Amino acid sequence: MIRPALLPLLALVSSALSLPSSVQDGQLGSVDVAKRQARLGTATVSLSKPSGTPAHIASGFIYGIPDNGNDVSTQVPDHFYTDIKFNYCRAGGAQLPPPSRGWIWGIEEYKNRFSSTLSNYRTSRKFGARFILLVHDLWGADGLQANGAVFPGDNGDWSSYDAFLTQLLSDLKANDMLDGLDIDIWNEPDVGFFWTRGVARWTEMWNRAFPRIRASLPGVLITGPSTANPPSTGNEWWTGFGAAISQTGNIPDVYSWHNLARSVNVDPETSARDIVTWRNQYGLPQRPNNINEYGATDEQSPSFAAWYISRLERNNIHGLRANWASAYELHDYLGNLLGKPGAGTTAYDPKGKAYYPAGEWHVYKYYGTDMAGTRVATTGSADKLFDVYATRGSTANSVRILVGARGASGVWDVKVTGLDAVGLPASGTVSVRTWRFDYNGKYGEVAGPVDLGVVAHQITNNEVVFWVSPATGSTAYAFEFV
Repeated sequence: MIRPALLPLLALVSSALSLPSSVQDGQLGSVDVAKRQARLGTATVSLSKPSGTPAHIASGFIYGIPDNGNDVSTQVPDHFYTDIKFNYCRAGGAQLPPPSRGWIWGIEEYKNRFSSTLSNYRTSRKFGARFILLVHDLWGADGLQANGAVFPGDNGDWSSYDAFLTQLLSDLKANDMLDGLDIDIWNEPDVGFFWTRGVARWTEMWNRAFPRIRASLPGVLITGPSTANPPSTGNEWWTGFGAAISQTGNIPDVYSWHNLARSVNVDPETSARDIVTWRNQYGLPQRPNNINEYGATDEQSPSFAAWYISRLERNNIHGLRANWASAYELHDYLGNLLGKPGAGTTAYDPKGKAYYPAGEWHVYKYYGTDMAGTRVATTGSADKLFDVYATRGSTANSVRILVGARGASGVWDVKVTGLDAVGLPASGTVSVRTWRFDYNGKYGEVAGPVDLGVVAHQITNNEVVFWVSPATGSTAYAFEFV
């Protein structure tokens, strides 16, 4: 639930100037009050250190695209995809009711689930997005299968799984479903909802499926292990996987895992280091990394989006936003970035009502549409709770800085260095506009970011410092030099 903002958003750190009323976000106190508050840390932006062209690598999500038979879905207006630079989806027909429950329920139930997958694939490719195919969902292990459901290799019998792969590979070719395709051999094997047969059977399945997929579809990427737990040299799923693929050479084209809990160890920055340690332990080659589900249930708001974007971008890790919906909601709303009248209630109408953006969508729109030019080097705060992503062109008015805290409250500094890289003097002032990104709950409509006005900040030694105190644990901000 959104709460009224209580604190001014910007303050001069090294000046006695006070804020104009146009940027007061609430009525509490003065600049001096804010200056006396203890800082929890500092995030930095280095304008003189370019780090590549923005590729919007955090702009993906799992499921969220409405089905349309075998065809491209036009239910969600195109701009909701293009404004956020949507570039990755992940799906496989999960949680559809009979007669669409997957292979273990019969060939017709598999075909209907494949149709959903094909429609999602074609919609993704319309926008140039890559598509990760979830094999486990097509099998039928989507968390709704019966307790006695069959898994690959039960009782030493692999015949059904082999036939399933034959059917799937044939269908992918027959439907021209190869361009921009990644195949995820099994999702979250370390979670009992999706796999109940242990590490050894899982790696046996991997080593059975991998060479078949590679031989049949040589241009398609294979991703894995897609565990719920991030890389670790002390986790049996990661050690078992590392040992198995180092022995067979069945090494994925993309290393993948999930960040789905608000924990110190569940952090893209930590994972970026741990995946290297794990690779080195098993002598495995470097590969692109993809956190193909990020964001816990309580991390689905603007502040968390900005925090994840910052850390994924800095570590060059592709990311897909997690989707905690189920049943029909799983196949709509672009992963809960949108809403519509009656969403989440029995009044829901899947087609006949207009979509509107929820609060988090606006963060991805700003990230996708407004942050262009050159990505620059950043660091997050030492407490790992506050982070920044920044881009610039060649002039001062091209600087864009997106910030978010990981649901925490307090005061952090943002230090921007190398101002001469955009033509600013080593001393003087720079004017900065602030935008606030609000949250109105799941499916809650938000019109857009709020313009909090412009403040002049003191430049000292080619850098400027200002403070941020998020109005709520869900609020994100953007800053623009003007």
